[in-house]
Amino acid sequence: MNIGFIGLGIMGAPMVKNLLGHRHTVFVNDVNKEAEARVVEQGATSVGSLQEMAERADAIITMLPNGAIVKEVLFKSEDALYPHLKEGQMVIDMSSLAPTDSIEINGILEAKHVIFADAPVSGGEPLAITGELSVMMGCSADHFNSLKAVVEPMSKSVIRVGDVGAGSTVKLANQIIVNTNIAALAEAVVLAKNFDIDLEAMFEAIRNGLAGSNVMEAKFPKMIDEDYKAGGTININFKDLHNVTSTSDQEQITLPLTNMVKEMYKSEIINGNGMNDHSGIIKYIERINGR
Repeated sequence: MNIGFIGLGIMGAPMVKNLLGHRHTVFVNDVNKEAEARVVEQGATSVGSLQEMAERADAIITMLPNGAIVKEVLFKSEDALYPHLKEGQMVIDMSSLAPTDSIEINGILEAKHVIFADAPVSGGEPLAITGELSVMMGCSADHFNSLKAVVEPMSKSVIRVGDVGAGSTVKLANQIIVNTNIAALAEAVVLAKNFDIDLEAMFEAIRNGLAGSNVMEAKFPKMIDEDYKAGGTININFKDLHNVTSTSDQEQITLPLTNMVKEMYKSEIINGNGMNDHSGIIKYIERINGR
């Protein structure tokens, strides 16, 4: 299959590598030309414009920081994709957007009979590298199998969770669970450190009990090693939680834990730590405790 891919950051670059590993032809275009050059070295094909990508690709994947950038690439830039998209072509947004953004994008693309899915992922950089991401897809049931075939090389599971907008909504729910868990884990580690507990022993003691989780497996070792190289940055997760709180405000739903964690991330960003892994929220807990 000929696949276009826009967004070659922490997640996008290894996702392209997995597509290439399944013998797809992948056309790439990114504002970061160094990132683009790295995936070209791995076998991707650079295209000079989004128009060329639209002309050559059967499906186009976007993996970008936020809804504004996705809409810029699709509709608003001088080299926007939209004028060049064709009936039956697939556009799959694997970014993490607000549901309203996904629904808006779909409404515009439907006018050209372009097939759209919001298909955000969970798993962070480690599972992007191994090709074991969990994909939560919002799309028409009629088109699910075709869309699934595009993203399967990057994924351990691809689940249709409803029509367009549902994928983005489930990702918001996912981010509530992930980020509040990370904050709870950070509090537990700070408490244990206060009593000079062996953190490696603590990890082994609790990881197979009810407290154990994928979050613990991924983030406890980073807190033990004080390794905050990003698999998922505080900046990106703050953006995701902002999407959660904006959506919950629109729906008049109160989410106290989410709002608290969002403010913790905001404090870390103000303190210059926005590019740290989100396990770095432990620095906030340490700071307010004078550690």
